[in-house]
Amino acid sequence: MIHKLDNALQRSLHERGRRMTRQRRAVHDAVLASRDHPSAEEVFQRVRRKLPDVSLATVYNSLEALVECGQISKVPRSDQGPARYSHRLDVHHHARCVSCGKVWDVDEESLDVQPRNIGVRFRPVAFKVEMLVECPGNCGSRRSSR
Repeated sequence: MIHKLDNALQRSLHERGRRMTRQRRAVHDAVLASRDHPSAEEVFQRVRRKLPDVSLATVYNSLEALVECGQISKVPRSDQGPARYSHRLDVHHHARCVSCGKVWDVDEESLDVQPRNIGVRFRPVAFKVEMLVECPGNCGSRRSSR
């Protein structure tokens, strides 16, 4: 399975004129292994365990390259918090804690949302929902900590 993932990653990078590097592979692996929605800083900390010499700029650039190649997704945010990344590429929505910024996946089937009365100037082709919630664990931390 790992060999198949490596081939798909390498092929999608190559199709966009990019090379497979050990840094990109490590960033990809870190996002795939996570069940949360890590920020670039969190991915950086995880990748540094394997590649101590990796820079934060390299992680940012790798994340953007992987998003561009369709290998990971960037989680849209309604606030000014850091971008977060996901291994999920299917259509789904998110719930975000208003205190700590933690993000959870919400499957599309869980929500019954239909756009109505949006005007005649455009036709919606897709939408993503971000529910603002309070942590089920009562995090109690401040937004500025994320």
